[in-house]
Amino acid sequence: MAKPIVSITKVEGLKGNESFMGGKFVRYDEDVAKIKDAVKKAVELAVGSVDKIVKEGQTVLIKPNLAFQAPAESHAVVDPRVIEAVVAYFKEYSKAKEVWIGDNPSLGKHVGRAKPAFAESGMEEAAKRGNVDKVIYFDETDVVEMDIPGAKVFKKAAVFKPFMDADVVINLAKMKVHLAGTVTLGLKNWNGIIPNVHPDAQQQGAHRVELGQKMADLYRIRKADLTLYDAIIGMEGQGPHAGTPIEMNLILAAEDTVAGDAVNAAVMGYDPIEIPAIRCAGTDGLGERELDKIEVVGEKLEDVRTVFKRANNDPIGMYDGLFCAMQQTCPGCFVNVRGALDSFYNSGIDMKKFLEAAGEVVVLAGGVPDFEPEDAKEKHLFVCGDCWEYFPSADKVREAIKLAKSVTYYPGCAPVYIFAQLNTDLQTLARESAL
Repeated sequence: MAKPIVSITKVEGLKGNESFMGGKFVRYDEDVAKIKDAVKKAVELAVGSVDKIVKEGQTVLIKPNLAFQAPAESHAVVDPRVIEAVVAYFKEYSKAKEVWIGDNPSLGKHVGRAKPAFAESGMEEAAKRGNVDKVIYFDETDVVEMDIPGAKVFKKAAVFKPFMDADVVINLAKMKVHLAGTVTLGLKNWNGIIPNVHPDAQQQGAHRVELGQKMADLYRIRKADLTLYDAIIGMEGQGPHAGTPIEMNLILAAEDTVAGDAVNAAVMGYDPIEIPAIRCAGTDGLGERELDKIEVVGEKLEDVRTVFKRANNDPIGMYDGLFCAMQQTCPGCFVNVRGALDSFYNSGIDMKKFLEAAGEVVVLAGGVPDFEPEDAKEKHLFVCGDCWEYFPSADKVREAIKLAKSVTYYPGCAPVYIFAQLNTDLQTLARESAL
């Protein structure tokens, strides 16, 4: 049996990288041309010809990683230059009847719907420059309710209809680290094919526990016909939203998304088995995860490997005066509280001045048997989720609520939107305290 092929292509001399890394996106025609050439080379190395993927008269849907409503300079979304280049490549070199681009960002109204997210990221403008036929805001379309045969955890899904209607689906992933998933690559990118309404157990539920298995289950709905990876400027550190850019200047391509993710993870300095989604998808027979069973073509893996800074998903002990009471807490609240605190810190807040003006803060989630209600007295208490009510220590939390200076509730299980909302509420507290 032939090994799956993953191609790695280098892109040299991108004029706009320096300013982009410094926080200002500037588009240059020559950069887009170079990236398009790299996409062409990567596809040809991986599959031989685009005609193998796209037949004459078919509709092609490009599904990018539009993670949040965020600007291109966040490096949390696919590079607009890559969007333009990929769209232009399929328009020019394939015999597709139409080329679409569509996605649904995470966290819904708390971070942004598809239309404003496409606009703020620069993806819509970039796709139109590439001559896209249609930009599809998934959250404004119908869904198809379906069972997922063979799934272990995520057994039913409401899938956006355009994703199922397209003849060909191109998975356009972003190379970045992720607090909950370790990395965000091709498998994780499928999270955008389902709704993100809270507290519905679709996209929100997928971020709670068993994230890797849920992504593997979700991938059973429909495999990508081809996965392309934007590794021009990746993200390391506190991804997927508060990390730092790292220049890689690569485009990767694979028919087997699991194999593609495995190689990308290795390029980032990970053993693929460290990545929950890759591990689960490989175990479930959805693709190849073992590097020695994958053929890497183009650039040599060892020549481009860079060890990315890992994300730290632990919110406990980040700041004196901002206490996280999280003793028996699932990964859903754990990582999303950390993500919110990362955003709060990255906003430039002076923590010492904030705490002096606003007073101390307590963030509570899960069961807290060793928690003393007096620890919340005259402090701002943020209560994440509902599950604390099911623990024997629930009365301690109720007493803490009575003693607190203020109380903010985030209902649900787990309230994944705290990733954004807790940061927003802390920012509001900081502003009000400064008045």
